Amino acid sequence: MSSTTVLSCKLMLFSRCLRAVLLSVLVQFLLLIVFLLFVNFELMHPVHWVAGTLRLLCSFYTWFASIPLIGAVVLYGVTLSQQHLAERRYCSTRYRWMLYNGPRKLLFLGAHLLVGYLTAWLYTGYLHSDYRHLLYRCYGQDCLSSYHLFLLGMGIVAGCYYFVSVHMRHQVSIDYAILEQSRTEKLRELLYATLRKAPFSSLLPTLSYSILFAVCGSLLKYRLSHLLGVEADDRLVGLVEMASNVRLLFYAWMLTTQILSNMHLMRCFFAMLLSEDLPLVVSRNRVSLASEKQVTVVSALGLFNVHVVQSLAAHFIYNESKRKDSTVRLEIFQLTEPGNRPANWRELCDQSLSIIGSFTDDLTDSMRQISQMKGSEQSSDINGPLLAEKLLLRQYNQLYGIRSAVAPPPSEDHVQQWDTKPRHVPNWCERISIQLEESLQRMLRRIPGIIYLFVEPEGAKTMFMLENSLPVVWLTQALAEICVASLKEDRYGVVQDDLPAIIKSLHRLKCELDKLSNTMINLKANNISFNYLRCAVRRSLYNICNSFYDYLEEITPTGEELHQLQSFVHHG
Repeated sequence: MSSTTVLSCKLMLFSRCLRAVLLSVLVQFLLLIVFLLFVNFELMHPVHWVAGTLRLLCSFYTWFASIPLIGAVVLYGVTLSQQHLAERRYCSTRYRWMLYNGPRKLLFLGAHLLVGYLTAWLYTGYLHSDYRHLLYRCYGQDCLSSYHLFLLGMGIVAGCYYFVSVHMRHQVSIDYAILEQSRTEKLRELLYATLRKAPFSSLLPTLSYSILFAVCGSLLKYRLSHLLGVEADDRLVGLVEMASNVRLLFYAWMLTTQILSNMHLMRCFFAMLLSEDLPLVVSRNRVSLASEKQVTVVSALGLFNVHVVQSLAAHFIYNESKRKDSTVRLEIFQLTEPGNRPANWRELCDQSLSIIGSFTDDLTDSMRQISQMKGSEQSSDINGPLLAEKLLLRQYNQLYGIRSAVAPPPSEDHVQQWDTKPRHVPNWCERISIQLEESLQRMLRRIPGIIYLFVEPEGAKTMFMLENSLPVVWLTQALAEICVASLKEDRYGVVQDDLPAIIKSLHRLKCELDKLSNTMINLKANNISFNYLRCAVRRSLYNICNSFYDYLEEITPTGEELHQLQSFVHHG
């Protein structure tokens, strides 16, 4: 992959991440307006209520105090963009996952805690004087405010709660819209849905933290007051006093709602902007200016280390393949100069089949690691109990030296090394070494955390591949749509030579997915990615075979594959 393509894609993604950060900064002031309207609510004086809120928002204190929060939001946006643009590497064990993702996750957790704390610190500055300051004068001496400490802790807990529930064990994902909408419509629906759901989703963390603070808050207050050299007040001691302070609980609930809404909106802004189509082309224009850095679809599909770019390229070709009177599809079928060769179709077809083929190979290798798959493959030829009996008999003969009645045929290695004297190992030594090895393995497995950290979970690689199979889903459907449209639009017949390879690749992937569907005992039964991929492959194969049904015998060689394709068209 050329460095120009990589640089162009990074610049486009960086500009989108920058716009997402600016939207996140703007939404801070929108949420602050909502918070001030709730806190300073005056039913009898609506004009004074709105005017006072706007006066607070435009004051010098608001703009000066918002600088730390804006800096934290920028840091949050940088770490979030890092999560989106990082390479999705498979980690076989949880230990490797922690080594690869641990530093990035810790930095992301710090950004969550910082945003939560600074949001609580900024918002408490607009509350009543009892909730505004950490230290206040009581009985002639400085005291630690339990109210202010409770609200600051609520902000930190809200940020930690969102990280644990959304980002700790899962990678950031992008939901690609099914229907095309303008950016204004997406923003309006996003704001409405967030402000509608956030008040209900913030009830659980607010109540949980309130109970925890009522039980363990006294210890925290005394430790912090001893560290600061002040006295701790006697407020918020016990569940009864915590439950009776309705205003404090209301402020905590409002603060949690603001923080969860803020983080959810920032995550959705990145997903919305990064999911927009890239300005891709099928082939570079030779007369274009040097400053115009055009990125082709094939080049974008080749960026395996940036999953977002590869997904956008596959989504682009999928949308253009099913669009009526698509100019991109006509450009794919054209012959290019010099030589009048189908260079556009050749590059796209080779790249797509390479991606689908490598995905199928990796899926097949990962399925071999599943014990249920191995058992089903062996039971297809030999009965399971009979195979187990033969295996036990062979092991017994090897351990106790019982020779077979028929001498085994000499192997090639034995013929080549006939003059080498074999080393004799006593049976008792071999038995003891096997027993020691098994005992050591059992002892290691009994240590807590060894298996959890250093053993690969069964079917983990298969699940990883299914969760990142979105480009394959769109590429299979795009190839099918292009092949079907070639019946009417392909004047030069550039697609016909590659129909056997496309059908064979899709049929092979379908067979592997059918095997996986029969052995998904240890995998998630209702895996959305697997169902999505399997339906897309079956639909694509059906469209091609149904459109070229009269020519299947000429396209596909006679045999079991042809019979399966014909029956698949009839029965689905």
